[in-house]
Amino acid sequence: MTGRCLCGQVSYRIDAAPLYAGHCFCTDCRRVSGSGHMTAFGVAKAALHIEGELAFYRSTGGSGKIVTRAFCPTCGSLISSQSEARPPDIVNVTAGTLDDPSLVKPSFAVFCRSRAPWDALADDVVEYQALPA
Repeated sequence: MTGRCLCGQVSYRIDAAPLYAGHCFCTDCRRVSGSGHMTAFGVAKAALHIEGELAFYRSTGGSGKIVTRAFCPTCGSLISSQSEARPPDIVNVTAGTLDDPSLVKPSFAVFCRSRAPWDALADDVVEYQALPA
């Protein structure tokens, strides 16, 4: 799997299959994506190989834990995020940055309590009102 930011200054390669893929409707993900939700997939941190310089932004996520987002400092494209709510060897990659986004199929959605009424999901996506335990 390969992907890149909008301007092409950051690119990546992933040498493993996704562990999961889902949508997040929390307020932060809606704001950072500029859309109704963020779609991301988890991979082993060791399998993600990034070329180019990243900038980082840290904030408290909907789980109450710190989320660190990595983005291109030139165009602002969000490449990945890592949350203290997940194991430290797992990183979430934003699906919209993939060269072929059809390689992931989201199976769940979290923080659906914050979903905008105009942002619909596929029928086979399991919905959680918050972050499942």
